[in-house]
Amino acid sequence: MTIPHTDYIKDILGDRFEQMTLNFPDDYEGQVVATLIRKKTSNPTKKAALYIHGYIAYFFQTEMAEQFNLHGYDFYALDLRKYGRSHLPHQKLYNIHDLNEYDAEISAALDIIGQEVHDQVLLCGHSTGGLITTLF
Repeated sequence: MTIPHTDYIKDILGDRFEQMTLNFPDDYEGQVVATLIRKKTSNPTKKAALYIHGYIAYFFQTEMAEQFNLHGYDFYALDLRKYGRSHLPHQKLYNIHDLNEYDAEISAALDIIGQEVHDQVLLCGHSTGGLITTLF
């Protein structure tokens, strides 16, 4: 399934951080989006890391992205549906019925990362994000 998305634009974190909106079919609250954030290394690489945040969070840890970059990884993070950059006005924050609902945005992000010529992807998460990545 191809997920419609926008092109990358400058992210609120500045300093070479970019974001892309991923659009998904409506759920029980209506429109659903997720946000893919990236910071690429200075040198081309086929290695990438995809970070999933925990509950009541979103991606803002610039130092983490910079460390992955220093170790040769393009860094990506997801603001999951109804969190951070992906929260829409009609949505109740963090409102999902099943953790597997996040599989759609993780799969879409991994597809995009693969299309950007990465053949090694480290999937990592913090707190509930660790549980989500394990279930995925």
